[in-house]
Amino acid sequence: MFGVYARPDLVDVATFLKNKYKMYDFHCGEFFSHVFIVGGDGTLLEAVRRFPCIFNTIVIHLGLGRVNFYRSAPPTLPLENIVEKIESGQYKIIELMTLETSNCVAVNEISIYRREPGRLMSFKIVTEEGELVGRADGVIVSTPQGTTGYVISTFGPVVDYKSPVVVISFIAPYTSFLRPFVLSTTRVLVETREDSVLVCDGRINSISREFEIRRGDRRLKLAVVGEFNFLNRVFERLRSV
Repeated sequence: MFGVYARPDLVDVATFLKNKYKMYDFHCGEFFSHVFIVGGDGTLLEAVRRFPCIFNTIVIHLGLGRVNFYRSAPPTLPLENIVEKIESGQYKIIELMTLETSNCVAVNEISIYRREPGRLMSFKIVTEEGELVGRADGVIVSTPQGTTGYVISTFGPVVDYKSPVVVISFIAPYTSFLRPFVLSTTRVLVETREDSVLVCDGRINSISREFEIRRGDRRLKLAVVGEFNFLNRVFERLRSV
């Protein structure tokens, strides 16, 4: 069974898919083999937040937003052709790493900020490779594919989505020795001196002074029609910001 999840202003496209191809509104009460995301990358991340069962499906991102890094097909391919290729199995699947905390699963990144604005956050980071302390406006822990988003603004690296690594970068660090790290660690513990806020893929999730972030067991299965040229997508995303 095919499901569909749409951005509110694109419900007409969702209605078209449901009427012509007998799709249904996506939810976790039934099993869906595929889900069509009608919108951009933000709509995809919202669907991940709302429906944990999305990791049990194959995701088709139609790329109808302003930022469409995760789109499943070339932008020139008509909607009907995309559906036909999915129905006939003419696609491949790429699996995208996730990050997990006790309350969320992130496809892009998890950010931590001081709860009280206007002052630096003092932190200690512990990983399997060692630990460090410092001060900054915030800390970002990112998946490889997530480095194409928020991490870029911290002058962090863009990392191949296939790499089994975690990227740690810093927002406005107090000293120049704090540089982004690319680590093979499976666990990142961030301890802060003051109450801090954890933001999961752009949404506030929890407030604490200790945050454990793990490489997730779940992966997002993205259907791709044609080629998934990573570098081309990176440059398109940079030009769209």
